[in-house]
Amino acid sequence: MLISPTNSKIKEIVAETKGNPRKRLAHVYDLCKGKNICEAADDIECNKENEFDNGELSLKKKMNMHGGCGRYQPQIKREGLDLYAEWKHLNEDTHEKKIALTAERVHQIFKDISDEEINILGMDAKYACPDWMLVTVLPVPPLSVRPAVVMFGSARNQDDLTHKLADIVKTNNELIKNEQNGAATHIIAENVKMLQFHVATFVDNEIPGIPRAQQKSGRPLKSIKQRLKAKEGRIRGNLMGKRVDFSARTVITPDPNLKIDEVGVPRSIAQNLTFPEIVTPFNIDQLKELVCKGNNQYPGAKYIIRDNGERIDLRFHPRPSDLHLEFGYKVERHIRNGDVIVFNRQPTLHKMSMMGHRIRVLPWSTFRFNLSVTTPYNADFDGDEMNLHVPQSLETRAEIEQLAMVPRNIITPQSNKPVMGIVQDTLTAVRKMTKRDVFLSKDQMMN
Repeated sequence: MLISPTNSKIKEIVAETKGNPRKRLAHVYDLCKGKNICEAADDIECNKENEFDNGELSLKKKMNMHGGCGRYQPQIKREGLDLYAEWKHLNEDTHEKKIALTAERVHQIFKDISDEEINILGMDAKYACPDWMLVTVLPVPPLSVRPAVVMFGSARNQDDLTHKLADIVKTNNELIKNEQNGAATHIIAENVKMLQFHVATFVDNEIPGIPRAQQKSGRPLKSIKQRLKAKEGRIRGNLMGKRVDFSARTVITPDPNLKIDEVGVPRSIAQNLTFPEIVTPFNIDQLKELVCKGNNQYPGAKYIIRDNGERIDLRFHPRPSDLHLEFGYKVERHIRNGDVIVFNRQPTLHKMSMMGHRIRVLPWSTFRFNLSVTTPYNADFDGDEMNLHVPQSLETRAEIEQLAMVPRNIITPQSNKPVMGIVQDTLTAVRKMTKRDVFLSKDQMMN
């Protein structure tokens, strides 16, 4: 720190920002950023050992008090992966104007910050030490993060990260060997620089000012940072949003003849999606009939799951009618009229963007639903597509029926008012019918 902890302004900042360390760091930084001389403490004389000898920063001894040296401080500049200390004003003419700061030096400077100054900087000596900002031990991701791709035959293509880790180990071993054999300083410096490059590009291969690490083909390697960030990254692409089974997606069209809790599903989709029905004395005959039809007829079934977990695929079974059903088996039957599903339109902005509907299997290839339900989904029919999800257990189905069905979501808890009503031609017709001086006979009304 360029200002002594005993300084009255520092004491004021510490008192004012109690319980707000981030704010404290900002205030201390604002106070110090204009200083370029290390301020000596009021009650300590200049410590003779805190000097720059032979153009190098000698390390400040740990002291209970600040003990500032009163010397000009350098500006730290970054060039690629290297740090340099540059002086505008020199304390002695013999002093060098610019020196390289090694990672070991920076780490040691951070380690020498006293607990008192760590607290003033808004950090925590126990949970957030400044020296933790430098990687001293490199964590190696497990194989599940960097799986090998099996090519034709027995050849295996290793992941980019595996190649990078191999480079790091190779360079590290070379550095150890050169140090043990007493190699020239410039060779060891080159090894260190190479190791630094490999570790940096392992984490981030898009650092400005340094060349991209590439494969033999010239393709840049995909580093850890590139795998996590952006829309297709691990977080947004694979965790926040992911592909799921037992779902369908197609274009939507209106159908005023459907109930508000119904959805028209194309037959081709109904024949592909399944629900695992447990065989009981009440449905065994019906399920036997579906199994006999197999997967090629609708309504039929795709699989039988025996009570020991064995799965029989009816698509490839020569005679499904020969198969025997027992209580407790599961039959993955095609979805049919009355089955409960979850219907969704993206972007899913509120809970009414995902609601429960009952299936009605219809011809043609679009999802159809009542016009009144367009409002909560914010849907129109200019090419919008929607998603359908089939629950895979009776518990899930019960939850959808009790909590998420369209009739249960007509009134939104957000503002306690209806979220759907009549729209388009029905609204216009009701308006015209109920105007003053409009008289209709019972036959006209009920037609």
